[in-house]
Amino acid sequence: MKKPVVGSRKSAISGQLSALGIRRHGIMSRNYVFSPASCLLPLLFIILFLGSFNAAFSQSRMELSAKLFQNMNQTELSKPFTAERKSPALAAIASFVVPGLGELYAGRYDVGKYSTIAEVTLWAFYTATQLYSDQVRNDAINYAKIYAGADVSGKSSQFLVNIGNFLNTQDYNIKKIHDGDYGNLYSSASYQWQWQSDAERGRFKALRIKADEYLNYGRYTAAVIILNHLVSAIDAARLTANFNASATSSLNNTPGTEGIYLNLAASF
Repeated sequence: MKKPVVGSRKSAISGQLSALGIRRHGIMSRNYVFSPASCLLPLLFIILFLGSFNAAFSQSRMELSAKLFQNMNQTELSKPFTAERKSPALAAIASFVVPGLGELYAGRYDVGKYSTIAEVTLWAFYTATQLYSDQVRNDAINYAKIYAGADVSGKSSQFLVNIGNFLNTQDYNIKKIHDGDYGNLYSSASYQWQWQSDAERGRFKALRIKADEYLNYGRYTAAVIILNHLVSAIDAARLTANFNASATSSLNNTPGTEGIYLNLAASF
């Protein structure tokens, strides 16, 4: 063969090596030749890498969000049970001191307001009866001073009863002697009285009885006030116990943590 042919052959081989991007020494050439076939493998590698990274990141984000949501949910669920649970004993004491206050503490003042209204009404009636009883008694005392000359200062209530039952001190002492009750005789001048007529004595007696009646009304009212305190205390304790039972029932019916994770994962 002629040399030009050999040179042409070498040139052809060098051209093929150059086309593959390789020199004769086996070193990569700086001049790359890109083709769809040569780019496919790196492209697939990049896609798989990005997909794996995105999946891992999404999974971590889901787990972090689930934990945060779980902590928030547990905190919210624990609030009604711990912060709003109430003491029946405290409610009872509060209503025993001030009727209706324990029901207000239990969140049921719609019931407790009736105890408060009854309390105010009863105290108003008690005050009115005591004031009126004192007024009538004072009228009776002044009447006895004027019409019987009786001095009732420092005397017991029984002395007023005796003034109304006897026309004078002598009649009273005669009755006591007849009964053999010598210890209750009136001998002191301060225990003397004398009515001019039975009508005057009867008028005084009516005033004294009226004063005692209103005094008794006040005592009955005081007993009802105490009863109202007791009833309100029992009612407040009952309502508070019902409130706690309702709060516990609501807490137990709340979905658990597993359901929260499932719903959260589904939403993502």
